[in-house]
Amino acid sequence: MNTIAKRIRRFTLVFFIIIFLLPQNTPIISAATNKAVYEYSPMLEDRGNIYYIQRVESDEYSYDIYRLEVATGKKTRLLSSENDILGMMIHNDTLYYTSYTLEKDVYQNKTYSVSIDGKDKKTICNGYFICLDDSGIYYIVSKGKESKLYKREYNSKKATLIYTGNMTFSFVKNLDNTLYFTQFNEASSKLTLYTLTPEQTKLAVLTTNKITLNGSERTPLVSDITKINGDIYYQYGTYEGSGSYWYGTLIKLDSSTKKNSVIAEQSYEEQINHNDSSIFYIGTESSGKNYRYNTKTGKTSSYICKITGTGSFNILGDKTYSAKADGKELIVVSRFTSGTNKSNLVKPFINLPYKQKKEFEYSASVKKYGDFLLIPVTCMDYSDTSHGWRGRCVSVTWYVADSDGKILAQFK
Repeated sequence: MNTIAKRIRRFTLVFFIIIFLLPQNTPIISAATNKAVYEYSPMLEDRGNIYYIQRVESDEYSYDIYRLEVATGKKTRLLSSENDILGMMIHNDTLYYTSYTLEKDVYQNKTYSVSIDGKDKKTICNGYFICLDDSGIYYIVSKGKESKLYKREYNSKKATLIYTGNMTFSFVKNLDNTLYFTQFNEASSKLTLYTLTPEQTKLAVLTTNKITLNGSERTPLVSDITKINGDIYYQYGTYEGSGSYWYGTLIKLDSSTKKNSVIAEQSYEEQINHNDSSIFYIGTESSGKNYRYNTKTGKTSSYICKITGTGSFNILGDKTYSAKADGKELIVVSRFTSGTNKSNLVKPFINLPYKQKKEFEYSASVKKYGDFLLIPVTCMDYSDTSHGWRGRCVSVTWYVADSDGKILAQFK
């Protein structure tokens, strides 16, 4: 998506997240029931099934986990929760999820499990689970000024404390069965990356960056990390302003020298978009420039790829997808080679029949889960004064397609 449109849309999503994470007993303006699967909500793919969370808004909120069997289009509700669900994963036919609960006027995270047929629901632990592997479940418990990382085997109630850090301690990603964590130390102005493998009982320091703050920034963190041709690439930065816009620095950690080098001093997307040989990132809001860093040669080249209006710009490996509403009856999805100004353009790659009303505004994007492409189409009413200039989300319709662009299923 072009930078300006993407940042405006991000601000809107941030607003919705703040509103939707209000306590469950907060009265809402209308008692009319509204159901939606929002773009920011957790979602996953497992063995040809899509698991998603539908938020039901009425006099009271509920959060329903559904399984969509893509091959048949069958939708099954696995459970309904009174509390917002913050994340979910599957291991050995068991779905694990974290939600927040209000206990003694304090919000706490709790992790639960349920079998994929919706039976045998259990409470696993207090805390936010971050990762699962064959050896156990990893989760973080935050209290006061401390964050503690625990690991627990699936068939045990005893947890092992792995690390105690400050409130900036957080999980970044699981890459090739290695877990990556980050923490900022305000006293030393150092941002540290840690690693943990299943056989380890202590975190190992991967690298440290000295960061000078001018007092206006929020706490720096690592937003994403990836490995290409043996080298580690990661991005640290801060969310700035009322819209929580991302300003980051892209770093390469050389596998042979163990030295850091800056690839891009200013990046505007939290995620590192890449394929097996290149990293792609956008330039400033007004330039329309995009950049391609060749991980084999170390050279950076630029290209122009402008997307107008509410059109999206989603880089998914070797292919980039653009989705845009035609204002009438179609959502048009195009596809072209990543890192180019629409070379090998296929337009339309997908035509979605979708009737649009003049009084609403429509946007679409393309995501990837497993082997499926998912296309959420969002309908907004900006004339609805109940939400001010931010507008009201009328609906979100999700389409599931295969890699050839064939529509297989949909849900909302």
